[in-house]
Amino acid sequence: MRVAVIVVALLLASCTGGADPDASSTSTLEPAPPVSTTSSLAPGDETTVTEPTSTTIVTGNARFIIGSIVFGDQGTIEVGNLGPDAGDLSGVWIAIDPYYLELPSTVLAPGTALIVSIAEDADPTLVLPAAGLLPTLTGASGEIGLYRSGIFGSPDAMLDYVQWGTTEHVRTSVAVAAGLWPEGETIPTDGSATGLAVGDREEPGPGGWTPTTG
Repeated sequence: MRVAVIVVALLLASCTGGADPDASSTSTLEPAPPVSTTSSLAPGDETTVTEPTSTTIVTGNARFIIGSIVFGDQGTIEVGNLGPDAGDLSGVWIAIDPYYLELPSTVLAPGTALIVSIAEDADPTLVLPAAGLLPTLTGASGEIGLYRSGIFGSPDAMLDYVQWGTTEHVRTSVAVAAGLWPEGETIPTDGSATGLAVGDREEPGPGGWTPTTG
């Protein structure tokens, strides 16, 4: 058990720098406030964290997952906690080769998510801005890996994974070896998809996701 920091008030609605992610994606996760940070495109660089006004809680058994995704230049990626206890995102990475973003030290209560936005005009009081740090995702094909450390080739370091479109990406074999994605399977999408809505994530694979349009 370790002590971490969490903002008391949780946001009641998500926002992505002027774009409403609920317009093209749905989620059962409640957005949590972001923490100001600077990050880099490659592992190993330092991350500076500015702590908000907070109270202290004890964290325990968290389960971090990739939540709903919005494609396009106003895109977002949710990083959520489906575990029974709160958990700190410190040391967790988003990997979309060749982009690698280390998340700031942010405690997520059960059922909440940190929203990462690649929008140029993202509001840092509502989301974690990542314009230039993560690529614009498209509905044609892509993948996202979530890692507990910067060892991106290690199945033991991978926390969660999703791929859509084609069946082979840079981290597909790592996800298969980690038991986080079935070999040869993908979420069928085309250029009309606007995002991926997260569903039942108890079993790995395409069944836990639904492409969104419109």
